[in-house]
Amino acid sequence: MTAAASGPVIEVAVVQSGETPADADAALDELIARFEEAAEGADLVVFPELATTPYFCGVVNDSRKSWAQPVPGPATARFADAARRLGTAVAFGLYEDAGDAQYNSAVLIDADGTVVQGTDVHGDRVPTYRKTSIPKDDLSDVDEKHYFSPGSGPVVFDALGTRFGMLICYDRSFPEYWLAARAAGAEVMLVFVSSMGFRETLFTQELQVRAMETQTWVVAPNRGGQETLDGKTVSYFGRSSVVTPRGALVVSAPAHEAGPVVRAAVDVAEVAAARRDFPLGRDRQPGVFRYLADAHEGSAHSRAVPV
Repeated sequence: MTAAASGPVIEVAVVQSGETPADADAALDELIARFEEAAEGADLVVFPELATTPYFCGVVNDSRKSWAQPVPGPATARFADAARRLGTAVAFGLYEDAGDAQYNSAVLIDADGTVVQGTDVHGDRVPTYRKTSIPKDDLSDVDEKHYFSPGSGPVVFDALGTRFGMLICYDRSFPEYWLAARAAGAEVMLVFVSSMGFRETLFTQELQVRAMETQTWVVAPNRGGQETLDGKTVSYFGRSSVVTPRGALVVSAPAHEAGPVVRAAVDVAEVAAARRDFPLGRDRQPGVFRYLADAHEGSAHSRAVPV
């Protein structure tokens, strides 16, 4: 990692992992091996949503709830040891057991092996970002509501000389989550994805628009290729990407391919430059957000079509 005029340059490696073993130890062995490969020349290695397990939400199977683990726990311990040994930070998604509830979560581990504590919207210190919006729909044929409780909203994490925001998969289509992370000071957004189906067509364009709107770097790892679980096979569309604060696509991994690692130099100084040149933050009207909040609250208590 090198320092720029007003921020670091972070060398990022994005791992487009493929089919994950159902055996927890075997899955971690594979992930740590991928981490070791990707870490060469990188300051930060990033894995997709629910990276430590197969993506299991396409079928309702209560036995999968036993896959959840605490943070800190087995996965964070293995990654922390590797991060310390390699001198490289790592971020990944996992199924979190918080005792009173289970979450689709993501964690950031610094290069010294420390699980980075984030700050949530309430000002509390927390070890994970928990997916805010939980999908259940026929288009994607998933039921995450059966497994996960919703998180409380954006969390920001300070590491590597910058401030990271996080989103997980479905969250990426709610612009207000991006804007809230920016308001909390996020300069780099980590967007953890395990996505298949109709959303492939606009995947990179959606990330580019969100990056331009929030003037943040976007680092988005997705699964790639086929995965079979409980007799059901799906193909994750990959296209793991890095996007600049001006919305330019720096790099994108191949579609439907398991295993590629894409790399980019994330110059955090570009965030301030983009915001200076095109001052969206200055010209945003906060009254619109109050209107949206009131309208959404009103629709929840009426028979009107939800906004």
